[in-house]
Amino acid sequence: MLRACHLPTFLTFFTALLIMANGNSTNLILYLHNYSFYAQKVMLALNEKKLPFVSHVIDITKGKQYDPWYLENINPRGEVPVLNDTTKLIPDSARIIDYLEDNFSNEQHPRLTPLEPIQRQKTERFREMIDKIPGNTVTMGALYHTQYVANPKLPFIGPVRSMMKSSFEKTGDNLREIAATRPDSVKEVLLKKAEEFNKTYATVTNKEKFDELMGQVGNTLDAVEEQLKNGRQQPTDWLIHKDFTTADVSLTTLLYRLDIVGLSDHLFPKDGRPQVHDYFERVQMRPAFKESFPGLFYHFKAFFGFQ
Repeated sequence: MLRACHLPTFLTFFTALLIMANGNSTNLILYLHNYSFYAQKVMLALNEKKLPFVSHVIDITKGKQYDPWYLENINPRGEVPVLNDTTKLIPDSARIIDYLEDNFSNEQHPRLTPLEPIQRQKTERFREMIDKIPGNTVTMGALYHTQYVANPKLPFIGPVRSMMKSSFEKTGDNLREIAATRPDSVKEVLLKKAEEFNKTYATVTNKEKFDELMGQVGNTLDAVEEQLKNGRQQPTDWLIHKDFTTADVSLTTLLYRLDIVGLSDHLFPKDGRPQVHDYFERVQMRPAFKESFPGLFYHFKAFFGFQ
């Protein structure tokens, strides 16, 4: 008999069978939420590599990432994304992208890391620099420090911003409450996560700390601006190379998040960092971009509860 706690896993498996029956064979299942910064990064990598995958949405807005079946069977930290490749579970967006590069790079699935050593090193250096920026901290900080914000976009508008702040401020207490009801192995992970949240909360709500973080973002975008201006062989190249790389995956996801939370006018306006501004305009035309980030129809479903 199928245990109730494993029902979501069964449904995902059944969905995968249906997709394979229709001729779109895939062994990859991605546990995600479409508004998750880190899940978006993985989706962009998957779509750029033309890898079919099954999406299993975990509604983090309702705390479903802390359901017992997910904590005990998928990720004890209660986080998305997690990639399920048959019998392997790979958490963490950077690890997932590395796994995809190592295992799915061939004629059908484009490599996102250049083979030429100098280009590879530069790609890895920029990717590491960009990935040091904590996307979730920047997101929440934009809700508190509105002096940086102009023209936020869906879903980070109006009352949603207030709801997100209210939910965010309860995160530490909620994690400790959930930990008290879970097995010891999971409890320890969640209590440690609650401690990590305290540090994030301090950065998000403290003006001086958030100013420092914005300075880090600005310095990173200065390096990107310089690379786009003087470090490419052709103006039509992407950040490092004529082909899209893992550094572009990281940069595109960051720029998209900065834009929708309302920070793009401050951080990469046309008259401030024109190369970054033009890059973002151009990258939004890529098919993989359109496949990876929520569009108007998804926002409509999310707001009216039709998911």
